[in-house]
Amino acid sequence: MGSAGVGLLGVLAGSALGQEIRGAAERPAMPRAAQNRIEQSRAYFERMRDAGSDEERARILAERNAWERTRAIEDIRGQLEIAEAEWSVLRPRVEAVYKLVHPQPQFAGGGNTRSGSPVDRGRSELSGVLADKGASADQIKAKLTALRAAQLGAAQELAEARQNLRQILTLRQEATLVLNGLLD
Repeated sequence: MGSAGVGLLGVLAGSALGQEIRGAAERPAMPRAAQNRIEQSRAYFERMRDAGSDEERARILAERNAWERTRAIEDIRGQLEIAEAEWSVLRPRVEAVYKLVHPQPQFAGGGNTRSGSPVDRGRSELSGVLADKGASADQIKAKLTALRAAQLGAAQELAEARQNLRQILTLRQEATLVLNGLLD
């Protein structure tokens, strides 16, 4: 390729690069909240990569889950568009429902995941019995009955928490929380 061809490629590349730079300058800046989330995510992944043990990874993951839960609750607050005084009354009830709808997994050493919820423990115990090919019908029935009782208890607890929250909401707030999946 001659010098004219190289020159033409340079002009074309420079033109494309110039358009890309102009396009970036014309794009609106990313909101600061989004930038913060990206930075926090990057820091989280770096910490996980550099973690020296499963216990440290479990601790970092628990911190991340707590941060995400707090962020989700604050996002809900923003959607409800309420004053601080009203939020101080509403927040504990929103958090109670949120924790029941989105249970927090707990991480044990060795990378094992477990949950403190009776339903998850019941599922785990039933899975363990089913994995044992020699398990008797009585053992399976007992674990299945226990799981169903835990599910019923969890459903009742959630219904009570939802009713407790619904009592102090405006219709607009209730509709917002239905769209968020916290209320039915």
